Amino acid sequence: MEVDEDATAERPTVLIVDDQSTNLERLAKLLNDAYRVLIAKSGEKALEIIARQRLPDVILLDIVMPGMSGYEVLERLQQEPHTQGIPVIFITAKREEAEEAHGLDLGAVDYITKPFSGAVVRARVWTHTQLKIRSDELAAKNRCLQEQRRKIEQDLAVASRIQQTLLPEAQPDDSDYNLAWSYQPCDELGGDALSVIPLSDGRIALYMLDVSGHGVAAALVSFVAAQSLRQRVTERGEVSPAAILEALDAEFPLERFEKFFTILFLIYDPVASEIRYCNAGHPPGLLVRHQGGCETLATGGLPIGVGGWGSYEEGVVAVGRGDLLLIYTDGLVEFEDSMGTPFSEERLEAALEQWRGGTAEGVVRGIERMMAAHTEEVPEDDVTFACLSVRGRR
Repeated sequence: MEVDEDATAERPTVLIVDDQSTNLERLAKLLNDAYRVLIAKSGEKALEIIARQRLPDVILLDIVMPGMSGYEVLERLQQEPHTQGIPVIFITAKREEAEEAHGLDLGAVDYITKPFSGAVVRARVWTHTQLKIRSDELAAKNRCLQEQRRKIEQDLAVASRIQQTLLPEAQPDDSDYNLAWSYQPCDELGGDALSVIPLSDGRIALYMLDVSGHGVAAALVSFVAAQSLRQRVTERGEVSPAAILEALDAEFPLERFEKFFTILFLIYDPVASEIRYCNAGHPPGLLVRHQGGCETLATGGLPIGVGGWGSYEEGVVAVGRGDLLLIYTDGLVEFEDSMGTPFSEERLEAALEQWRGGTAEGVVRGIERMMAAHTEEVPEDDVTFACLSVRGRR
């Protein structure tokens, strides 16, 4: 009779290991109609077969054999990662509980005692081959998921590096301002964006935006919005804060991405010694005067995406040498300790009053120390803040 080799190859594989030919023949006859059967008359031969052929789905293993015992074979299998998951069923004449416990401790999954019942053998083999097949399928799916996760993590790492290219670069030593900043996304990608765009006449555009939510979706909207802003300023020459936010509100309606964002956009003019700005639902910037006093930059309108209720209003403030401007996302002031107490605007403003006349770098590092002292908890939202110190024209 011809054997369909393809059909046989698709069957679960059972390796029978016994030094008695009669046992091998009987077991093979019981199983060869449903399984691909391999036989070995010694432990050494069994290990050779396993090393050079496809791994069996189940091993029926005699305990007492000349040379290498069944226990020794199992120990060898358990030492190798690629074979330790093969189910081993001991077939033995030993009936002592201690012997059975020893085999199970070594890693056997079941025992069949001699003389064995054909029905029992078939039932036990079927059960453990099915368990092995399901285990292999789960392992294969897990490997696939791990590979997908690895690729996603690689993509996120690349996206994070691209996103961080938007962050401000170090300004020249002779610039009219000094800027320090801190950017702490709560995921691989953040929904916050911060950037400085130098203008040809010596002014700078500075903005901070915060997209609702966080993670990949928020980061994508953040990146697209940042690119749109840069294009409007550098390519189209648009420098009116209110006009730019009105254009963004039209470009990013809520239904487009199901996201909205807040933004504080400002133009610092060192010649005029002023800052023009527009605030679309963003936490107000805090301007600490070198000579005393603190003002907020709150003039503007609704967040981008939920506007459309009228034009955005533009604000202007005069600035002088030594003034400090702090801008931040709400993740900073809403950052809670283990008792649920937020960092708060009041604590932030009080600290700024103490740092009056300091440097931008000193303010940012000081806030980072305050955050660390506030709690060791990881922020649940992106946290971004920046401090601009006015140097003025020299």
